[in-house]
Amino acid sequence: MIKKLTIISVVLGAGFLGLSNWFNGLGSDHGINRPSFSAFTLPGGAADGSSLPAANGYRLDSLGDPRILPPMPPEKPMDIHTAANARSDLAIKSCFWPGPRARSGVYTNDGASFALENQLPDTATTYIPTAFILPKGATMTLRGEFARMRHWNLNTYNDKGEPQDALSDVEIQPDAGSVNPFRDGVARDALNRSYTIRVVNGAVPTKRAPNTIYTNVTPGKQAYLWMRNYVPDLSKDYLGGVALPTMEVALADGRTLKGLEACNATNAPMRGKQLPRTIDPRQWLALSHLPWVDGANLGASRAEVVPLNAFFNRQDVLRSLFFPAFAESAPEQRGGWWSNQATRYGSAYISRNFGKVYVVTGKMPQTPTTWHGERFNRNASADMRYMSICATGAPSSGMTADCAYDEQLRPTLDAKGRFYVTLSRAEDRPANATAACGVMWLDIGNGDGLLGGSTEFAAVINRHTIVNPSFNHSWFSVKKPGQERDAMKEYLPYLINMKDKTKFEALGCPVDKARISVRLPKL
Repeated sequence: MIKKLTIISVVLGAGFLGLSNWFNGLGSDHGINRPSFSAFTLPGGAADGSSLPAANGYRLDSLGDPRILPPMPPEKPMDIHTAANARSDLAIKSCFWPGPRARSGVYTNDGASFALENQLPDTATTYIPTAFILPKGATMTLRGEFARMRHWNLNTYNDKGEPQDALSDVEIQPDAGSVNPFRDGVARDALNRSYTIRVVNGAVPTKRAPNTIYTNVTPGKQAYLWMRNYVPDLSKDYLGGVALPTMEVALADGRTLKGLEACNATNAPMRGKQLPRTIDPRQWLALSHLPWVDGANLGASRAEVVPLNAFFNRQDVLRSLFFPAFAESAPEQRGGWWSNQATRYGSAYISRNFGKVYVVTGKMPQTPTTWHGERFNRNASADMRYMSICATGAPSSGMTADCAYDEQLRPTLDAKGRFYVTLSRAEDRPANATAACGVMWLDIGNGDGLLGGSTEFAAVINRHTIVNPSFNHSWFSVKKPGQERDAMKEYLPYLINMKDKTKFEALGCPVDKARISVRLPKL
């Protein structure tokens, strides 16, 4: 392992040295002809009124970091972040919870505010990241009401953005006299729905205490806590019609602090702040220009049909892309880029040099229906709680272009239960890539999101969240790279290169999905 790391360090050093002069010009886009777009925010602008990027997406954030923001796609039915709710959502914050985070153009255009390191956010989820320091002997208590939404959870993280512990809605015991509406058989609109959660320092014990989440840090060290809010009923607000959880701290001397006192006692340097990126854009660009790397088509395959691949950790992603000879056969499943412990991910890369229009298709797992405010959960009979498809930029930029989640994808299902998502830029969108013709269309954006990077790069990400233990064909079932097809069977999504819009339009309306699925490998 030491020898491998030494070789990588030498190569990286040479790459950085050779590109040092190029880095000095990062204020420009190095002659790249970036496309222009008309919309980079929700209608009416980002909720905080921050300035728009240039027509090609270029904008300096408040920390002086240059970014290329993706265009904003048109609003879809059952979207979560909308022009109707973004401004009122932005006001939902406290001294402990700094406020909602989403993709660019929703709450802000300032990358130092919408992003937290590299997160590639799902647009059906609203994130609230916070940081805190618990003194020795102290315990934090969160009190609130169970949200009216599909899924709600908390994750703790280390400085690298790797999840340390998690507590999901259905695991939480309600307060005395209350119920947990995420459990089957309990009305989702129940009035008495309060909970109490403890946050404590230290590693996760073999036997967990109920309603407790662990930081995995020692007292006095900074810890990170993220709240995730998936598919609130009717997109009313990102919290699902309840208030933010309150926070109080019981100190070792017996005092209990609440409100601003509790916030001040637990304040941390990175609360509400942007973290340094674990992959600096310049490093990513340097790696993309290594002599054996096809930087113009990074990670993309010329094959017309490719499966999505399981995500294990960020180091494995970097090795696979830039140092494939050093890729591990059994990488550790530890996540990264502020991933959700309740979720596993699969992804594939796109190059517009190989094709302007792609399709993602796979068998749809059974998931609950909740957006319309259905009265009862059907979690026990579902394969998983949540599933989505997203189009994003490079991991080093953390930008998301567009997403669709399970309830939005159901109208695309064919007779075999397969979903169909068409991916392209707006200029390449086929005329029949519409809901009326039976498919979902997602905008792949304007490239990797990096100044001096690729305008032709895109990635597609598939999320599986809270998987039923009896369902054995999710990303949780993939234990090693290369096992995706055997583990997931027909539920494994494939990326199909349709080349251009004329070839997709030849499929008619309604789209002849059989002519797409026939291209898939036989199980």
